Amino acid sequence: MDRKTLNRIGLAAAILLVPGGLILGAGLAARRYRKRTEDADAAKADSQ
Repeated sequence: MDRKTLNRIGLAAAILLVPGGLILGAGLAARRYRKRTEDADAAKADSQ
């Protein structure tokens, strides 16, 4: 394959894969944040 074809394949992969990666990353971050707040709430309830 020539360089122009490889560049087009790379660009297409970035356009298709990056939004999915951002969505996945945001979902993982939200789940981690929710778990941390749940753990903090449970610790607070146990201490009372």
